[in-house]
Amino acid sequence: MAYATYEFYQDSYGGNAIPLADFQRFSKRASEYIDMATFGRAASYNDEENLVKKACCAVAEAIKINEEGGGVVAESVGKISINYAASVTNTPTEAERLSTAICRYLIHTGLLYLGV
Repeated sequence: MAYATYEFYQDSYGGNAIPLADFQRFSKRASEYIDMATFGRAASYNDEENLVKKACCAVAEAIKINEEGGGVVAESVGKISINYAASVTNTPTEAERLSTAICRYLIHTGLLYLGV
């Protein structure tokens, strides 16, 4: 079961990066990641502020970016071209991208293990 619907993604979250045809797949994978990160506690969380749904949308977008290769590493505008070597960029890893997405919404809910 996915925590967010496409209607929520578009209307409440304001998302537009994932097309309808792909949303179910990404939201299911995002929900699985949320369940893993929260040790299954998200399913019974009293989500009055829709934080779990928002986290699902953010993680779904992060998964999509990860599948596409992680974002832009080179860009050309007209005659100007900029390339950064992988060892000196501050591009987040796939795990960091997922962690940032879930923490944005669930860090203060008590659902995530913070090592304490």
